[in-house]
Amino acid sequence: MFSLVNFARTLLAKIIALLYTIVSVLFNGMAVKTELPKCPDDFTPVVRFAVCSDVHLNGNPNQVEAERLKKLFDTVYAYSETQEYKSFDAIAFAGDIATSGNPAEYDELNDILNEKVREGTKVLTCLGNHEFIAYRDYDASIGTRVFEEKMQRKDCEHAVINGYHFIISSYDEDGHSFIKKSQWINSEIKKAVKDTGDKPVFVFQHPAPFATIYGSVIWGDPIVPLVYMNYPQVVDFSGHSHYPINDPRSIWQGGYTALGCGTLSSYETELDGFSGNFPYNCDEAAQFYIVEADKDGNVHILPYDLITEQFFSNDYYLTDLANRNYEYTYEKMKLRDESPVFSKDTAVSTYKNEAGETILKFDGAKDNFIVESYKVSVTKGLKLVARDNFTSKYLYLFMEDNYEVNLGVLEEGTKYTAEITALNAFAETSKPFIYSFVAE
Repeated sequence: MFSLVNFARTLLAKIIALLYTIVSVLFNGMAVKTELPKCPDDFTPVVRFAVCSDVHLNGNPNQVEAERLKKLFDTVYAYSETQEYKSFDAIAFAGDIATSGNPAEYDELNDILNEKVREGTKVLTCLGNHEFIAYRDYDASIGTRVFEEKMQRKDCEHAVINGYHFIISSYDEDGHSFIKKSQWINSEIKKAVKDTGDKPVFVFQHPAPFATIYGSVIWGDPIVPLVYMNYPQVVDFSGHSHYPINDPRSIWQGGYTALGCGTLSSYETELDGFSGNFPYNCDEAAQFYIVEADKDGNVHILPYDLITEQFFSNDYYLTDLANRNYEYTYEKMKLRDESPVFSKDTAVSTYKNEAGETILKFDGAKDNFIVESYKVSVTKGLKLVARDNFTSKYLYLFMEDNYEVNLGVLEEGTKYTAEITALNAFAETSKPFIYSFVAE
């Protein structure tokens, strides 16, 4: 039964991957393998902004998420001061700034903004689902009114900053749909395109457009994609899933561009195509984007890890979006990847802990992008005695890439065989790494 469940999960992951490929082909034709775009050395921004999501402030000023948000501002200002273009023009929140939408949570947010935001930085905010939680049992629309009163701004906003349009939309008053707001979003994008032509239009809302980025099949919204598909220059930022931004599937192109914003709170991931996996150390999550655009409509997106205070390696360079110059389609990204590989000198060993259980220890495999997860099975002859399936450490730049698996109490002096398989973001698997050992 257990093996059938794993088979079904793997099959579902491959079906979802196939659906992404079909969508990409429909909008962009058959892909060929190309190199990842590189931001040119002479790229000169005229606007810079940060984007984050899912902060989940709870009203406690000592909350770690509050400290991370403060650090975000310090980081972007410090980065800007080292650049030729020194401005930090805007901060955009893609929803779930608060945990439940209580007034105290907005008070905490306002305290942070008053302390950290300098003159010249515009704050753009929208409501996610959590801002409505405190009011769902009797009238979700109160969530919108509390937000607008405490933040002194509308739940939807259209701003123009240094020649670029920023459109940020909250849910309808029911707190979970975009049926009404989609009409507003469409009209505002039309205005932006009429004003700036082919230049990118930056759009923000809480849930991802359905069937685009990593996590959008489970956590996505089916309404907003119907709007964005009409505007190839849209660059959309979303949150909701808490899925990591250093996953290559967290950018998608196919009719427009979509990016997931990660979280400043706690990670969630998928495992074998199923959501609801909370990896170990999941609370060690603090990711966001620094986004820059030049006068010609080229966009450089830099994912940043606040925990280790460094940029991730997967930056993105977008050009000529209005003409569907899409280098980050699912199909193209998949072609750039290859199956994970264990090196010939991969370190693997076992030891016994104080409880008498055997622990299997091994070094991680390598991949062009990330190793998403590992499957481990241990047999005695033909009998399966242990099995595990878990997310890799690609989310955590502060961790060494090695793993330990508890195999339980094994029979001393008996030979066992461990089979370790690595899976990448595009459901490609490594050749199994085989390790035989005699239990101590």
